[in-house]
Amino acid sequence: MTRHSFKEATISGVRWVMLTRAVSEALALACIIVLARHVSPADFGRAAVAVIFVPLAGILTFEGFASALVQREAVEEAHRRVAALMSVVGGTILSLIVLGLVPILWRPAFGARTAELIAIVSPVFLLASLGAVSRATLWRRLDFRRMSLIDMSATVLGNALPVALALAAGLGAKAIVIGALAQVALTSLLLLLAAPPPLPRWHWRAQREVGGFGIAAALAGLVDVMFRNVDYAILAAQLPAAQVGIYWRAFNLGVVYQDKLSSVMMQLAFPVYSRTESHAELRALHERAARVHAAVIFPLLASLVVLGPVLIPFLLGGEWIPAVRPAQILALAGMVAAVLTGYPQVMLAVGRPKTLLNFNVAMLCGYAAIIALVAQQGLIAVAVAVVVGYMLILLGVYRFLLQRHVGISVRRLLPELGPAIAGCLALAAVAEPARRLLDPLLGAAPTITIAGSAGIIVYCLTLRFVSREAWNDLCGLAARVLPLPASLSRRAPGAVAFAATPDDERLGPVPQPPLTAAVHPPG
Repeated sequence: MTRHSFKEATISGVRWVMLTRAVSEALALACIIVLARHVSPADFGRAAVAVIFVPLAGILTFEGFASALVQREAVEEAHRRVAALMSVVGGTILSLIVLGLVPILWRPAFGARTAELIAIVSPVFLLASLGAVSRATLWRRLDFRRMSLIDMSATVLGNALPVALALAAGLGAKAIVIGALAQVALTSLLLLLAAPPPLPRWHWRAQREVGGFGIAAALAGLVDVMFRNVDYAILAAQLPAAQVGIYWRAFNLGVVYQDKLSSVMMQLAFPVYSRTESHAELRALHERAARVHAAVIFPLLASLVVLGPVLIPFLLGGEWIPAVRPAQILALAGMVAAVLTGYPQVMLAVGRPKTLLNFNVAMLCGYAAIIALVAQQGLIAVAVAVVVGYMLILLGVYRFLLQRHVGISVRRLLPELGPAIAGCLALAAVAEPARRLLDPLLGAAPTITIAGSAGIIVYCLTLRFVSREAWNDLCGLAARVLPLPASLSRRAPGAVAFAATPDDERLGPVPQPPLTAAVHPPG
């Protein structure tokens, strides 16, 4: 693959992932608004514990048994066959373990109703395992178009089905869990159709090579998923289900929804970083992605902080008003999480899964201890503790992982984030007074529209004034992603710069080791 082809594949991936993600999340937001008015906070709290197993299934089956197919320079048919076998066997065993622990662990810890939901979701490991090798095949090809369409189709089902079940059958928390299970099942089915895996077969040498990377990567991913959900588990064991539901909603608004945008970078990062030639090239890609990432996500979270008191009750209903203040605080954690996005993919791409695992274990233990200490102090205290924990993790990631192994330091990062931070301060200075003035006079919808639009406009003007480089990157990304006419795309500020730079050209060609001939080429 030439340097130009590599760049075009990456930018095409950004385009497809962002466009399909926009469609998916617009539908998801509409479905969440409907569910929030028909499913109680207590049911949301119970479902939050059960759906922990959904990302866990993807991590363990893909990272553990198929991620090596993306990271390795050369892949043989034996690698793919043994990965297919290990994935299905591992997924089956994990599903049986989760189901078997229902009476032993889940029911005593979380109660009978939550344990029933965990039993319903237990097949998710087997379902996710069926598509693991197919996903690795598409990622290795950098076939982001097909991957994006598959994920979008499954997301549509996973969000529409719970609404239908909640409205038609009144299933409540069960509707959310069944929807998540259906989303994983459809994803695996479409992956199998897009890139059929080989017949499973055991091979000792291939197993050692695949498992040597995959086991450490899977354990690192497991610990990361535990980190992302340990607060739900701790609160579910100590607080009423309704309080857990309020926290779940606030955390989703402040942190998880930015993760949905960050997933654009996360889907691209591992396969793209794995194809770079040197640490210098990887470092340049990651730092530039961090700058654009912050420029896109920071103003959305700043808008949530300012408009939250009007926006959350307007969209979700009055019973979710207790989630407003925690969501505003957690938006700060969301900004930190946006900066952290991609560091696991960097460490995997440079072949350091064990280092990543060790760090994630320390991160999980420290974070869980912080949450456990403040769980009884109320949701505001928990939200503040989350922000403090995320900031400590940020310092640790850059000090002990990225700076040590790739050369990316906090000192190099801060100038990249400065323009976005300045823009957010300007946004708040304009939108906050506008909200306070307009809400009593015009009501929620006009206030959100006017104050929110004014804040975003001021943010864009500030970004352009403070940093021409960040502004050009943002415009260049928009020109590449949005379906603009060719003449407008060429004239957009930064479009040419984003497409190619002199530094990029000096990097030379990036090799793309092919899969074996047995792999079906893209259509």
